Amino acid sequence: MFSQHDPEVVGNKYLIIGTVEKTTWREGLQQPKSIAELLPHASDFTDYYKELRVTRPGWYKADQLPPLMEPPPSQEWVKSKPETPQR
Repeated sequence: MFSQHDPEVVGNKYLIIGTVEKTTWREGLQQPKSIAELLPHASDFTDYYKELRVTRPGWYKADQLPPLMEPPPSQEWVKSKPETPQR
């Protein structure tokens, strides 16, 4: 949505403040909705984290914490690099 609406924000830092009901989100894919239309269908998060931490999936002993892993690099929310002119 932002790549068409406001491309300058793509690839910049942002804060996710909540989630939207799945049916409302799907409707918004077909017919874009304003923030005012989305808010009645949104739930905000109770906790905010400065960075995303991902744990390795799998089975672990009850007293063992799963190891952290680096999240895979985003292939979607990355600013495109300007093309260098050909000489």
